[in-house]
Amino acid sequence: MKGWIGKASQLDDPLKGTFKGGDDVFRNQKKSLTQTINELPPPEQINKVSPELQAEIRAAAARVQVQITFYNKVDAVAASMATKRVVAAQEIPALINSTRRQLLTDETRDALRDFGRDVLQETACELAWRYYLRENEREAVTDQLTAGAVELSYTDQIRNPDDMTTDILLNAIASTAKSRFAPAMAWRDYADGLRQKAYTLTNNGAELIEHPDGGDFTFALLYFIGGCLNTPTP
Repeated sequence: MKGWIGKASQLDDPLKGTFKGGDDVFRNQKKSLTQTINELPPPEQINKVSPELQAEIRAAAARVQVQITFYNKVDAVAASMATKRVVAAQEIPALINSTRRQLLTDETRDALRDFGRDVLQETACELAWRYYLRENEREAVTDQLTAGAVELSYTDQIRNPDDMTTDILLNAIASTAKSRFAPAMAWRDYADGLRQKAYTLTNNGAELIEHPDGGDFTFALLYFIGGCLNTPTP
């Protein structure tokens, strides 16, 4: 009985402990919570213990159930974000077709697609980090990065311009792409298409999900954990 209560008390929100990165983190948390509630002793066993312990068990069970409800909401938002990322990446070949100015070899087309995916991820992650994550959320992520519990899942393709206003961001993407690829492209149009997709991925970053212990998470934090962090392999 006490063991079950102890396990229930260890399940908390990511900002209060060591969290992992990737799309599965919230789904796995919900699975752990569900497994914990399913391991609750049967009523006839609970009724055999002292009233004080019964009250403690029921309070812990109620807390876990509230957490499950919370992570149902979180998992739904995170899953929607993951789907949007996949769809945006799948649209890049069409963007290449609409902005190319000459025939492309398959090799060049593939390289432009891979570059576009990298830029899309980096830009969306930087937008989420700079403009939507709260200070305590940035601190929590920074602590986990410093401790090596997580790592960034994107690379610095466009050298993270300090000012991500439209013109500076477009110039950074376009100049980086142009320096790498020979074929004639409408580089600013290609860059603008990637920028717009990144903004679409993160434009709900300020929305909130209230945590049962008080406080709340921004959608941007869910996006950053799911789409911008990995859990290092041992």
